[in-house]
Amino acid sequence: VTGFPPATLNGALHAGDGPAASAHTDLATAYTDASERSSATPITADIGGTTLDPGVYQAAAASIAITGTLTLDAQGDPNAVFILRAGSTLITAAGSQVILANGAQACNVFWSVGSSATLGASSLLTGTILATTSITVGAGVAVAGRTLARDAAVTLDSQDTVTAPQCIGPLSNTAPAIAPFTARLTGLDQTVHTTLGAWSVTDARGTDAGYSVSVSASAPTVNGSPTAAGTGASITLTPGTATRATGNPATSGPVKRAAQVLSTTSVTIDNAPAGTGQGEWDFAADPGGNPSLVIVIPGNASAGTYSSTLTFTTALPATLA
Repeated sequence: VTGFPPATLNGALHAGDGPAASAHTDLATAYTDASERSSATPITADIGGTTLDPGVYQAAAASIAITGTLTLDAQGDPNAVFILRAGSTLITAAGSQVILANGAQACNVFWSVGSSATLGASSLLTGTILATTSITVGAGVAVAGRTLARDAAVTLDSQDTVTAPQCIGPLSNTAPAIAPFTARLTGLDQTVHTTLGAWSVTDARGTDAGYSVSVSASAPTVNGSPTAAGTGASITLTPGTATRATGNPATSGPVKRAAQVLSTTSVTIDNAPAGTGQGEWDFAADPGGNPSLVIVIPGNASAGTYSSTLTFTTALPATLA
């Protein structure tokens, strides 16, 4: 491996060592997998100026050429996979582009090349090249993916940029289980405490952009009537102590989340800024009995069975501070 420096490498360099040997083996496996996929759709020699849906494509001739712009359309499915196979070569023209549409992701695009790939100057290629022989990258080329050559060299020119792709997964949460509880009004106002079950937030987007969790509480009703609930009722949620379950956090150890009074409009109860780390956070009960709810029942409330629905929503962080 030559040219680093002056070229910039963001990451670790492995040459002739164990990780390099393992990567070489994995590349051979990936190439075999791609080349043996069945039910491939034939494509013309030059696929520039066309749009392809997800699937496996096989060049009718020995080579795939791209002149102009090729669009890969995932049709709204972020898990859509594109495999494009050339028996011999992949050649992209200068200034050509492979762009993504409708949720397509670079991590799910693969170019299976029987011998060598050549990328024209100032072109943009999206996806991972799996070449059996060599890859030559012209000047000013941008690759949103990987250039992997099994048996010969990957040669870069000046002002080339290769950005490893990251698949973006969901940002989701598992809301806590809330068991019904009973209380008898003993004064003008009464405060009732109850413990919630554990809950979690999973960030699999691959961006480490942070997230927020908001909760809203529907207006309390008693026996189905909102007017009989009285005035002055409140619901306070204490999320509990967040701990890392999976992933590689930028922060470590238990993290306390602040209590928030809920309302019919969403209230942010957890705001993890960018750089917090990806993976899963679990909100488990701590010595204070959290996660928990504190409910204030007003003295002018009618007797009966009260109900309120809590809605947990994940989103991008409300702030980055």
